[in-house]
Amino acid sequence: MSSSSSSAYKNAIKQLLTRIQINSNDTNSINQLNTIIEQFLQSYRLNGLLTECLQFLIQIVKQIIDLYPTINDFRPLIIQWLKFKRDVEKKNKEFFESKLKLRSFLDVAIPSTFNRTSTKAKDFLLCELYEYRNANIKSTQMIDERRALVRSLYEQFFGDGSNHFLCARILLEQIKLDLASGNTLDVDESNNLANHLRKCSPTVDDIHGIVQRLWLYTEYYLIKFQVYYSKLTNDMSKKIKQDYEEQKRQAAENNAINQLETFHAESMTMEAHKMLGKYSEKSIISTLFKSWDIIKSKSSSLCTIEILKRVSIIYPNEIDIFYSNVHTIAALFDLFQYYSEAMEIYRYLLDLLPSNHSSRMTILTACNQLANKCSINLEDRYKPLIIVSSRDYPKASTQISAFDVDEALNLITTAENFLHIKDFSSCKKTLELLEIRPIVSCAYADSFFVRSHLYNLQSKLLLNDDEQLKDFNRNDFLALVEESRSYCAQDLRTSLDIIDINRLSELTQLQLTPLVLHALQNYLSQVAYLILLNFEIGLYRNAKNYLLVGLEISVYLHAKRWFTFFLILNAQFFILSHQPDCARRKLEQFSQHLSTLDICTDRQQDLFIDFIHSWYDYIKLEYDYHTHAYDQIRHICETKLYYEYKQHNLSFDWHRLLYHRIHILYRLTCFQQLRKNGKSYENKKRLIWNNLSNSDKYTEFTFWTDAWISFLNLIEDQPPEILDKSSLWLHPIIIPNESNITCLPEWTAMNNDKEEQQQQQQTDNKWNNILSPPQVNTGQPFDLNSLTTDEILSLTNEPILLKTKTKKLIDTPRGKTPFQLDNQKMLSTPNKSSTSATTASNLMSTFRNKIPMDSTLASPICTPNRTGKKLPPLGITNSNTSSSRPRRAAAIKADERIQKIRNDDIDENLHRINTNRNSPRILSSRLDENNHEPIELLIDQIDALHIERKLQFDDDDDDDNDNDNEKEINISSKLNEKLLQQCIQLHDHLAYAPNAKLMRYLAEYIILLSGDQDPWLTVSLIVEMQAIGFRYNALCIYQRKKRHNSDRSGTPLPAATNVSQEHLSHYIDALHFRPLTISYLKDILINDLLPAKQVCVCLHSFTLIRDQILAVQIRGNYYTPVIRRVIFPRLLIKKFHFLIESNTHTLHGIIDPNRYWAIRKYFEQLFERLVEDLNQIYLTSPMRWWWLPETSIFDGKKAMIDDLLTPLTNSPQQRRFIEFFLHQTIFYLSSLDDIRQELSINLPSSIYSQLVSSRLVERLFEFKQRTYTTSSNLRSSQNLLLFLDNHLHIFPWEQLHCMTSLFRRIVIYRLPSLLLLDGMHKYYCNTSSELEQQINIENNDVTIIPIEKTFYHRIDVDKGYYIVDPGNDLPRTKERFRKFQNEKPDLIEKWNGVIERFPTNDAIKDIFKSKDVLLYMGHGSGSQFYPVDDVQKNSSRLCVLLMGCSSARLQSLGDFEVFGMPFAYLTCGAATILGCLWDVTDRDIDSLTFFLLEQLKAGASLGEALRYGRDLCKLKCLNGAAPVIYGLPVRAR
Repeated sequence: MSSSSSSAYKNAIKQLLTRIQINSNDTNSINQLNTIIEQFLQSYRLNGLLTECLQFLIQIVKQIIDLYPTINDFRPLIIQWLKFKRDVEKKNKEFFESKLKLRSFLDVAIPSTFNRTSTKAKDFLLCELYEYRNANIKSTQMIDERRALVRSLYEQFFGDGSNHFLCARILLEQIKLDLASGNTLDVDESNNLANHLRKCSPTVDDIHGIVQRLWLYTEYYLIKFQVYYSKLTNDMSKKIKQDYEEQKRQAAENNAINQLETFHAESMTMEAHKMLGKYSEKSIISTLFKSWDIIKSKSSSLCTIEILKRVSIIYPNEIDIFYSNVHTIAALFDLFQYYSEAMEIYRYLLDLLPSNHSSRMTILTACNQLANKCSINLEDRYKPLIIVSSRDYPKASTQISAFDVDEALNLITTAENFLHIKDFSSCKKTLELLEIRPIVSCAYADSFFVRSHLYNLQSKLLLNDDEQLKDFNRNDFLALVEESRSYCAQDLRTSLDIIDINRLSELTQLQLTPLVLHALQNYLSQVAYLILLNFEIGLYRNAKNYLLVGLEISVYLHAKRWFTFFLILNAQFFILSHQPDCARRKLEQFSQHLSTLDICTDRQQDLFIDFIHSWYDYIKLEYDYHTHAYDQIRHICETKLYYEYKQHNLSFDWHRLLYHRIHILYRLTCFQQLRKNGKSYENKKRLIWNNLSNSDKYTEFTFWTDAWISFLNLIEDQPPEILDKSSLWLHPIIIPNESNITCLPEWTAMNNDKEEQQQQQQTDNKWNNILSPPQVNTGQPFDLNSLTTDEILSLTNEPILLKTKTKKLIDTPRGKTPFQLDNQKMLSTPNKSSTSATTASNLMSTFRNKIPMDSTLASPICTPNRTGKKLPPLGITNSNTSSSRPRRAAAIKADERIQKIRNDDIDENLHRINTNRNSPRILSSRLDENNHEPIELLIDQIDALHIERKLQFDDDDDDDNDNDNEKEINISSKLNEKLLQQCIQLHDHLAYAPNAKLMRYLAEYIILLSGDQDPWLTVSLIVEMQAIGFRYNALCIYQRKKRHNSDRSGTPLPAATNVSQEHLSHYIDALHFRPLTISYLKDILINDLLPAKQVCVCLHSFTLIRDQILAVQIRGNYYTPVIRRVIFPRLLIKKFHFLIESNTHTLHGIIDPNRYWAIRKYFEQLFERLVEDLNQIYLTSPMRWWWLPETSIFDGKKAMIDDLLTPLTNSPQQRRFIEFFLHQTIFYLSSLDDIRQELSINLPSSIYSQLVSSRLVERLFEFKQRTYTTSSNLRSSQNLLLFLDNHLHIFPWEQLHCMTSLFRRIVIYRLPSLLLLDGMHKYYCNTSSELEQQINIENNDVTIIPIEKTFYHRIDVDKGYYIVDPGNDLPRTKERFRKFQNEKPDLIEKWNGVIERFPTNDAIKDIFKSKDVLLYMGHGSGSQFYPVDDVQKNSSRLCVLLMGCSSARLQSLGDFEVFGMPFAYLTCGAATILGCLWDVTDRDIDSLTFFLLEQLKAGASLGEALRYGRDLCKLKCLNGAAPVIYGLPVRAR
């Protein structure tokens, strides 16, 4: 404060003192004087002028001690005095010890002439004691100072104890201080206090006595509650800690750190949860009920209310404490979800409090929030003000005043009320006013609550505003939600004065203040909302984390109703993640906990009890839906729930959401029944449920629920056959011959016990829904304990039958390279008469019979053996002639059979074909799973339809057949055009904020409606629905970082972060949600992004139809994508999961090395067989051509090829298919005979004959030989970018023969989405220097032909960091690494690193910021040391080598999106992540690691090094196939 302003203020003080001397009741002058004094004291205090501040306070008090008429006029000065003491204690201990310690305002500021034993002196001490809460000093702070005040009161004024009011007040304060210090309640003090309270009997005229008795009683009962509640929370805190220690111990014993992070039901049945179940609600809540009953009986009369209003100015301290206590009781009722009692108290307080009371707006906000939750119509006096006037508040002495806080709360409440009545425009305007208020941009604690509600409302408003939803600059829905949660947690942390919200359960005592209780209530509500939100968008990890948080906090708080709700959400989580056993256990636990809610058991009297029972009914329906109990669902809905909800007012907000969910579930059930039973389903009628979208009350997630209902409205009345229009697909789907399966073939064998099969189908094992992703859980792993080592060894000698021969491939300067390499181990069939083979076979059969089989695994996946001639699959012929193809006679016979089937369908309504008639079905020998037609008839239908698709691509000389096909296509197109357009319109609307599950169904429905007639539409749909969860998670993190960087309040970034603005901007631009137009896809994402000869393959696993994947090959240079449907049974994925889990199960606890290696060899053979089955059965010709990257050497001949192909067919898609087949066969096959035979099999004879006559094949073959010969000196690898669907990441696609045989030069790099590739390309190319860009442009052969440009990320191999054995439990790995360092010091001599420990946080930040390579050699992915959430906070360009078990495995369960450590590193901007898909052994993986380092140093790319390094592994499948690469191709500079 400058000298001139200081003198002006001093003059003002003199003038005001003069006025007060003249008129001591001049309250305006007193308030003005106090304001100036506050500003002076605050200025001195903030500037560190401690002596001057104290001198000024003593001087001014000396002048006003006789002028102020009441003690209340001294309150602002006492508050400043307490803040002064608090600051001095923190900043200047010496000054505090010498001048202030244990000295009161009365001791320091009041003149010595003042009578220390007077009533006014007592009031000074009491006032100072009460003002600690108004000075924002927590109950656990400055306890010694408060004890000194209480001691002074006791010594000077307690006397003989005849003043019962004063004695009770002193005893109350002593007990509160003891509790704040962590001491137990003194029984004698408690009894003494109760005696004094009973003797407090004021007369009718004793108004002060009436007020004192009210707040003393409320204080007494709250203390009793706090004592009991503190004991509960303290015991629970210890129990939670013990549970965590026990879990860590069990994890260490079971070596669970090696496993992928899982979420077992056992983690939710801790002793703490059982402890909570022992307490009834009555034992916790009864004290609150008794306290409120006393308040109502003694203060609810109009006379008492008027007295309280009248004396609030005379006795402000007592009245404020009374109001605060009542407010605390209301907040406790609200926290424990007793809504009627909480609302009653809120109204009572709002009737009492004056308009300018400091707590009124907080209570009004809580009251309106509760009213909106329960749809209670409030009177106008309980609603927010139209405008808050600053004239009603004292002049602010700080940046943010009470007026700013109350104004913000008023705007928040107004906006919430507008949202509740669905007045979105008014809500938006109100939020715009709030957003420009100074409290939103400040760093004060009060702003956390405001910002949390602001962002929460904005996120909800966003989903209901189409214009804003489509605005990319404002569409950061999930980021707003995350920001709201973050500030809500920050508000709670500030209220509780804790560092981490996850450490809440470590508090031994919880402060029961309204501020803390409202923060807890808001946070639990936010957590519940986020759990339901993540259920909608399919984020498994987020849903799991929030469930853990909600359960832990509710357990610690003994909030039984909250815990019961989170428990039922936990059961829903297990249902959605397809874990039926866990779901059953959760439902049983929920039923038990529901019985302990004994305060109110009548559903009609308690909104929450009614809601929780309804949600329980819904979860059981969800369980029935996932177990295919459709009839039971319809029976319950049509006989019970429909009529209940028809009469229900749905006043509870979550109850309206529940109504939507049951409505959608019922409609889906009807749709499933129609799909399952086809035309024979008689009960097609369904109940018409009222749609709540037109309701006048807001409902959560209506954006998605309305989209679900719109989708069902479009599809549920369509015939099931509409999804399988054979005329829409140019290429027939090949039905594989599964009779030669070698890996666990009994899993596809028929179960001869029909009764047992029917019984199993009724159990929960039949968990896979038609509209659900495949279940990958396979039950119990192999149990080899019953077999000896010799028996296990004999299993590895069992013969494996070879099925087909591989074709010759291209001649190379180094010789011929077949698909099966010469040096690759070939398993031959031994002589059948061999005794050892027979014995091994018998042992294998005996062992397999002991395997516990899941019915879904034992269900047949292929057609059983039957009498009669089998129709060979397309593409496999017995003729050696080049024109070999299905004969015309067979085609005519197929036409007759098809026509007969159609006539039977129309006339007799007997034959039913599955929705996907191409895919294998689960069939019995007599009836299908729906007990309809015989198996032979179904197979005949499949064979007939198979031939029908082949004939669509048949001879052009058959004009009648062609005309019929054209008519069929035209009619089908007209019928589907309207439906297709409606689906696309709904898809585009949903694309701005997609529900992952619904987006998948909708996109697949459009693909199946359109077929492959428009390949670009198919590709755009696949790109949009891939990695939705990854995009949601990444955008949330990016937008949060961006918001923090631009935050006007200067809120610091989270710890351990370093953020690149380029990383944020490029990734946000690439990943944000919007409809993906075909022009953007073609021009930007493919032709501008991809080098002309770079090839991408997208694999999508169908959900609407079973056992099929869609293979899409994309390349640049404006080539149309090629699409093919492939039979890929889910049983293959289940087998693979079964094998890797069984392998993991047998990795540990075996001491005998012979037995250990016998088991390893056995699983190695099983892995080999599974890959062989995939190669030789499912991906044979012509399917292998879709997996091999299309060559680009014929691009220069494109004009010639087009001229020759144009007369052959009018369809551009057919021409593209012929062109693709020519490219592939001529390039990859080495002889003209093989090329001609392959073309004759897969092309119509008319087209093939014209190709032969034009000599196009010969000319292209000669061109290939010349071109290849001239470039034979260059042998760079071929990079293939692989984009996988959720449930396909676990499979080792890199081990396909077609991928490994082409000179072993195909290198696969996995990526979640083509959109991420766009962001990575911009980040790595656009932000690099010109020199780096020049280096990154390399002459690389992406199709074995040189002079091709592709993007490589260049890394400096010398800038590396290693983390070896951070858990100090891999001694052999440490020994090998140190030996490697000593033998080859030049490779990593410039690296930094640690061994036997994990780096510090500062070192980790430096690694992400300055290093190019990070090597981790330890258990797992390192998440136990540096969690996924911490990884994502950074920005980096690392090449990460995670050489641990399951380090690259992505978690995928049920309806949720996949996620794992590779995605976390990709999110933070890392270029490449190499890790293992499953558990591996240390020797092989260590050898591979050292080989990778050597090759990187030598200049090879990481993919090339890995490709050759797999051969170093002793177990080439178990260990060699496990490592995969996610990200961009990288090589050394």
